[in-house]
Amino acid sequence: MFNLLILRPDGQEIAQEFVGDQTIVGRHEKCDLRLVDGMVSRNHCLILQEGKRFVVKDLESRNGTWINGRRIKNRRTVKSGDVIQVGPFRLLFRPDSREKVNFHAQTLDMKALTSDQPFVHRNEAEIVVKPLGMITNYLSETAGTVERIPTKVRRERLNRNLLTLYRITEELVATKDLNEILEYLMDQIFNIFNPSQTTILLRDRDEIPIPIKQRSTEGKGNIRPISSTIVNRILKDRVAILTDNALEDPRFEMGESVIIDGIRSVMAAPIWEERTILGVIYVDSLDVVGGYQSEDLDLLTAIGHQTALAIQRWKLTERLREEAVKNAVIRQNLSRFHSAQVVDLILEGAADLAVKETEATIFFCDIVSFTALCEICLPVQLQEVLNLFCKCVNEIIFNEQGTLDKFIGDGAMAIFGAPLPQEDAPARAVRAALRIREKLQNAVQSLPEHLRFSVRYGINTGPAIVGNFGSDERMDYTILGHAVNIASRISQSAEPDQILIGQETYDQIVMSDLFQLQRAGSRLLKGVKGKFRLYEVESFIS
Repeated sequence: MFNLLILRPDGQEIAQEFVGDQTIVGRHEKCDLRLVDGMVSRNHCLILQEGKRFVVKDLESRNGTWINGRRIKNRRTVKSGDVIQVGPFRLLFRPDSREKVNFHAQTLDMKALTSDQPFVHRNEAEIVVKPLGMITNYLSETAGTVERIPTKVRRERLNRNLLTLYRITEELVATKDLNEILEYLMDQIFNIFNPSQTTILLRDRDEIPIPIKQRSTEGKGNIRPISSTIVNRILKDRVAILTDNALEDPRFEMGESVIIDGIRSVMAAPIWEERTILGVIYVDSLDVVGGYQSEDLDLLTAIGHQTALAIQRWKLTERLREEAVKNAVIRQNLSRFHSAQVVDLILEGAADLAVKETEATIFFCDIVSFTALCEICLPVQLQEVLNLFCKCVNEIIFNEQGTLDKFIGDGAMAIFGAPLPQEDAPARAVRAALRIREKLQNAVQSLPEHLRFSVRYGINTGPAIVGNFGSDERMDYTILGHAVNIASRISQSAEPDQILIGQETYDQIVMSDLFQLQRAGSRLLKGVKGKFRLYEVESFIS
């Protein structure tokens, strides 16, 4: 069993649990984990459980399977926290480390554990129930009173406990992994208390205590049930519980598991911080009578407190790591369309990707006579032409803080004024067109003469609908509306290396004294009713 936090290209995240020895990941509808995207192969990769370890195997996918940023050749072992990348999806891997532990619902008589008194004494045996409030200041209060404790044995015991707790705290602070925290905790409990069996339980998302670690001196094949009564009392009432010589206590007459398994002593304490109980440390002994004292319960409870702090630090670290991975995915996807400055503003919440109506300036450009160029060029030469075109357009659009909507074969479409509002959006679009034209005119001179090309440009400003559009499987930021169609038609009516703009764009830049503008007359645009007055942008005004 394992868990995946699935980070989708649109930034959404989904947590999903998987069971079984193998999980197929891919685009096919019969895959155990279906990821719908063109970058994902039908059967992309396989996640295998081999004993206690997990392995990811690439199924000869077209775009490969990546783990922590590196492409795997065939298969590779994964551990908690590893990031598996399948196309644009990132999968944060979490193995399930729960161990099977039996609970016994009738281990203790509930009345024996519900007294309002923190201490309950019997001649035959003793039950100690301590509210956490009595132990909260264990370190500070005890540290200041050890020398005033009259009994030398108790003073030595408390001194020893303080040193033990200090050493454990120091180690837990340096431990970063949850499994390491719990393994270290288990080792220390056996070293300090010499139990027959110890169980560590942590609450899941539904607040249910789940046994995570268990160790017995009799080996894995001899695991005894633990008392759900004790566990539930600790979680409900925020107490720590010690029961000594349980076999002789009449309150355990109904404790079937205690009688059968011969448990003499049980000591259990919460894994807790100020307002939260994360779990329980449950210790029992088959042969120690009178071996666990009230001070032991105090120490176990204090250890539980330090363990909770370590777990909370680990949770915070993991949450920050997951957020970093999530933000990296979002940034990677946004960076395909937006400049770095705009991406930063989007992540900070200053720019909105929700669908809305706004005024924007739409920029189109495309390579003139590209079909004819395809007829005389080899594929590798066409790739060189398109790479030169796309690189130049992408760089300058981003420099002007525009949004690159898409490359359309031999053309490109960009947006200015959305998602980040820009009062000078028309000027930015025109400035971008002039700079792209200049750069491409110089760049194509390095190409063989038969590969040299020209580009035509069209710009229009008007109301439009912008935002994320698509399905659950894929969302894209784009712009829709009549103003977009007009911009496209203006581009198609331009001559090679000519920049044409619509009336709205002209009206907003004519008084800026930035550009040399000329009237280009009124024209019919393909597929659009009526004539449109157009203007040509000749150059910058020096």
